[in-house]
Amino acid sequence: MKIQIQPDSINWEEVKVKLETKFPEYKVKTRTKGFLIVAKSGTIGTNVLVRKKAIQVAGNFPTMGGSMIFVLSILLLGVLIPIIIYFAAFHSKMKKLETEVGEYLKQEYAAVVINK
Repeated sequence: MKIQIQPDSINWEEVKVKLETKFPEYKVKTRTKGFLIVAKSGTIGTNVLVRKKAIQVAGNFPTMGGSMIFVLSILLLGVLIPIIIYFAAFHSKMKKLETEVGEYLKQEYAAVVINK
């Protein structure tokens, strides 16, 4: 989910604090400057990337280990089996968390969101 915002209107540290207060049951971690991880569990999470003109929210594995295991399984087992397992077990939960976080950010920063 990509949320268009006015240039340089949001500080990523402020986004982190607001996410931590809104979702105390989730772990909010900083991977790099402007790149936040919202983890619901060890396998379900969302990446929040705060840029100058947009906020990007994408469901993903919250740990580097989880991402590496998924990529390694694709390399070892081929594409079809890991993708079927991913869609059956993880995708819907990640999409739900992505939507929840994205909708909150849209509401919280409604004054600077650009609707296209």
